[in-house]
Amino acid sequence: MRLVIAAAAVFTLLGASAHAAEPSPEVKAEARTLFSKIIGFQTQEGRGQVPALARYLIGELKTAGFKDSEMEIVPLGETAGLIVRYPGKPGSAKPPVIFMAHMDVVAASKEDWGGRDPYVLTEEDGTFFGRGVVDNKYGVLGITQSFMRLRREGFVPDRELILAFTGDEETTGKTAVVLAARLKGAAYAINSDAGGGFRGGGNEKASYALQVAEKTYATYELTAHNTGGHSSAPRPDNAIYDLAAALQKIAAYKFEARWNPVTLESFRLTAPSLEGELGKAMARFAANPHDKGAIAELDKSWVTNELRTTCVATMLRGGHAENALPVAATATINCRIFPGQTIAEVQATLLKVAGNDKLEIKTTGEPIESDVSIPPDELRVALARVLAVRSPGVVAVPYMEAGATDGLYYRSAGIPALGAGGLFMSQGVDYNIHGNNERLPVAQFDDGLDHFYLLIKALAGGQ
Repeated sequence: MRLVIAAAAVFTLLGASAHAAEPSPEVKAEARTLFSKIIGFQTQEGRGQVPALARYLIGELKTAGFKDSEMEIVPLGETAGLIVRYPGKPGSAKPPVIFMAHMDVVAASKEDWGGRDPYVLTEEDGTFFGRGVVDNKYGVLGITQSFMRLRREGFVPDRELILAFTGDEETTGKTAVVLAARLKGAAYAINSDAGGGFRGGGNEKASYALQVAEKTYATYELTAHNTGGHSSAPRPDNAIYDLAAALQKIAAYKFEARWNPVTLESFRLTAPSLEGELGKAMARFAANPHDKGAIAELDKSWVTNELRTTCVATMLRGGHAENALPVAATATINCRIFPGQTIAEVQATLLKVAGNDKLEIKTTGEPIESDVSIPPDELRVALARVLAVRSPGVVAVPYMEAGATDGLYYRSAGIPALGAGGLFMSQGVDYNIHGNNERLPVAQFDDGLDHFYLLIKALAGGQ
């Protein structure tokens, strides 16, 4: 999950703090049992337990009425993906909708957690502790239990629904590539690992952010080469100095401001909730994205990252001996690229800005570009119906993720991906996602259990 509380706070639109309904005691009890089991699988890289979790989920779904022929584990090395198909109404021409989550988690150890076992769901003072309680086993639970509840009730959706869980989102993302290729033709995918709600202090304000885009994650290596020599005979052409000079220029460079219809809508909806010059500048930019004064004001805040590609040096290596002139020096530069700008374009810009045509630059790994996903009207309507129950008066505001999720692989495969997670987080709570003692307040756990259940009924109920 990439939605950060500090960022979510700026999407605050006035809304009632109370929600009109909550899950039944039976739903809560079942959810705790399922969650305890799901957290118990050590699905970090290298443990080989993702397939075991997938088998467990299949067993639970089978008890709810799903058939073996509707469920499939997709193996990939030590990990796996899971596909479960919920059949739609016979004769329906509507394309399927995918519900996404990832089963893997970031590594954790009992020693680092102060004695708490990260793979045992622990409740203390109204808070759940465990690896993945937020990222993203809560999504796994929410979608799985919703499918189970609906199947037991005899619900028949007006189209096929597909549960698609990956097993390496925190590392390589390869299972998402495989599943997205298998599921081409779907209308869109709803991602539990992005988006979600926020409630301010005292619950007097609430908001909901709908993720519709992600910056492209790309890493480059910039290298200065030299013939080297003895350190007792220094000379002006030095690989380390050449690289340092280039990095200073890159650090001072700011990519041009960019926008798309989603950016403008997000700023327009967000501006009224912000006080001072920031809110005014956001409104001006939404009305006229060529307003240089508004851009200058937005650049003073976190909003600058929403407007442009960003690149930053993150690692350095160079030289081969303390008594020798370096024959090479390399900097790793990590970029988050605005949708619509290409990986090759950013690479060329970095080299140009560096101002030294003798430098070498190359892309590392296999970065994937993804475009903006325009939310379909039916999803907006369905989500509005869910929010009317969960937090009346709140409007879903589209936003672009600075980080990356499995959604980018679906977008790259031609399947729009929208982040619509079930949690309403709160100001002042340290969830410590990816950190030691990852935690989730039990009240927020309970509050989100109906999210996907209500969303599916609103979206595929045929009403």
